[in-house]
Amino acid sequence: MFRVIAALAVSAFALLSASCCCTGEQKANPLRPLPQFQEVPTAPEVDYAK
Repeated sequence: MFRVIAALAVSAFALLSASCCCTGEQKANPLRPLPQFQEVPTAPEVDYAK
């Protein structure tokens, strides 16, 4: 039982130590805005039931 708890503690410590807030890495740059597209005119609706 002690080995299981120790393995969980070691894995939790490894996860916390590998996160970017503790390693001093810079944050990623924010994403640029998506391009704005113009609407494409479409053909008028065709009623095929006639």
